[in-house]
Amino acid sequence: MNLYKKNLEKLIKNNAYSLEFERDSCGVGFVASLDGKARREVVENGIEALKAVWHRGAVAKDGSGDGAGIHLEISKPFFKEQIQSSGHQYNEKNQLCIGMIFLPRNDYGAQETCRTIVEHELLSNDFNVFCWRQVPVRPKVLGTKANDTRPEIEQVIFTPNITIDTEDLERKLFTIRKRVEKKITEAQLKDFYISSLSSRSIIYKGMFLAQNLSDFYPDLEDKRFISRFSIFHQRYSTNTFPSWELAQPFRIVAHNGEINTLKGNVSWMKTHEKELSLVCIRILMI
Repeated sequence: MNLYKKNLEKLIKNNAYSLEFERDSCGVGFVASLDGKARREVVENGIEALKAVWHRGAVAKDGSGDGAGIHLEISKPFFKEQIQSSGHQYNEKNQLCIGMIFLPRNDYGAQETCRTIVEHELLSNDFNVFCWRQVPVRPKVLGTKANDTRPEIEQVIFTPNITIDTEDLERKLFTIRKRVEKKITEAQLKDFYISSLSSRSIIYKGMFLAQNLSDFYPDLEDKRFISRFSIFHQRYSTNTFPSWELAQPFRIVAHNGEINTLKGNVSWMKTHEKELSLVCIRILMI
């Protein structure tokens, strides 16, 4: 505790921290492997760290949360087993890609249309789709609202037919995601969202409490799920209501909220005070 106070005083003295931050931001942080090797402890520590910032988000009367999640490296030992379970074989030399996708839960026709659009884009861009995997979940840990709005959560597991540079592959997947989203919009399909589509990482998130992340997603309890990093996030909902897609981390970043809506509104008003005063003068002159 003394060390905490000492470090806190040092941060405040050097203008790196303010006590005001304690009431205006989400809870966000990361855990990383210093030697660059994937290990189970990184995942477990990330989950435990997320639980430690549970207080940065609100809790509804029914037990629903503002949203929480974790961004991890794709674990080949874990997903290799999932591919084999689907009746396919995975060559370790192949690049493994995974899409974490939210689908409309109660509209099976729309679900199939969404899958068809995703698969068409992947196949037409020289990818081989291993399988669609229904992600195991435990809905009992959710509040009523969170469960009522819960999407069907599935993973599409695939690989490029040719070896491609990782950066080029990620750019290609970005383009595919944009095309898919455009076609989904044109088809007027709702409740579709791509949490992540990558050869590097995957995002597990949702509208549950921070302490329920691994309770909701049993995947994260599997000892084969390893990573070199974990970026965790507890949302602090301010000017938008909680929803499954607005839970973080997002595909690229995990940010600490709307950076204080009140402060933003005050600053906005200050920048417009001169204009408003001129408007008032004109009105009085009329």
